[in-house]
Amino acid sequence: MKIPVLLVAVIAAWAGWQGTAMAQKATTATPATPPDISNQTAFEADGHKVLAVDGDTILIDGHVFDIAGIDAPELGQQCLHDENLQDCGLSAGMQLQKYFIMSPFPAKCVLADDQRNDAGKNNGRDGKNWPRVECSIGDRDIGSAMIADGEALPIPGFSLDYDDQAKQAANAGIGLYGAKMVPPVDWRTGTRLKGESQRCLMVGDGKGHYISPLDPRFVKYAREDAPVTPCSDEEAREKGLEYLPRE
Repeated sequence: MKIPVLLVAVIAAWAGWQGTAMAQKATTATPATPPDISNQTAFEADGHKVLAVDGDTILIDGHVFDIAGIDAPELGQQCLHDENLQDCGLSAGMQLQKYFIMSPFPAKCVLADDQRNDAGKNNGRDGKNWPRVECSIGDRDIGSAMIADGEALPIPGFSLDYDDQAKQAANAGIGLYGAKMVPPVDWRTGTRLKGESQRCLMVGDGKGHYISPLDPRFVKYAREDAPVTPCSDEEAREKGLEYLPRE
C-alpha cells in the first residue's frame, strides 16, 4: 500500500527529531487502565468512524481494542524487501484503516472468546491484558484479511484459519511474508534489522494521552519537544497513557 506524500513528510520531520526524543529518561508509571466494558461485549460503528491506531489496534465506539489473533509490525518498524528498507509498520496501519473507511457496511466487533467471561483472568480488567476483539465488515473477517494481504502475522494457536492464511501468503511471498523483518514482539523490546533506524512515531500530548500518526490530529502534537514518544501502543499503556479521546 502506498503511503500518502503529506503523511510521509510529517513522519519524516517527526522521525528527524528522534535523536532528542530517545534521550528522554525512563520513568516508572502505573499502567493505563483497560476500558470499562463490563456491560458490553459487542461494538459497532460506521467504517469511517473507526480509527486504526496501528496495524492491529483500533478505536471504535470510544474504546481502544487490539485485534484478536494477529500481530502487525509497529508503526515505526521497517522491513527489508528487495534489499530496500520499507515502512511495513505504516503500511499495515494504513491498510487496516482502509478496510474500515472504504467499506459500505458497518464495522462489527465482539470480544474474543476468552474475554467474554467477566470472571476470566484474560478479560483485560486485571491491568495486564488489554481487551481484544474479533472484527468483521460484512462477511469479511478483518484479522484474516490482514494476514492474507501480508500486513500482519497470526498469533500461534489462535485460529487454524489464520494459520492457513499465513501459509498461503508465505507461499506467494505476499507483503511481510516476502520480506525480512524482526518479529513485532522482538521489535518492541528493541531488536532492529541492520540499518533500520530507531523510530518511535507515536507522541504524547503532555496530559496523559498518546496519539498515532495515522490520526488526522497528529500534526497538532508532533513537535521536537514532545513530552513522550512511545514506540508502540503497548509501551504507551505501560507508561500510563490513554489514547487521545475524540471530541
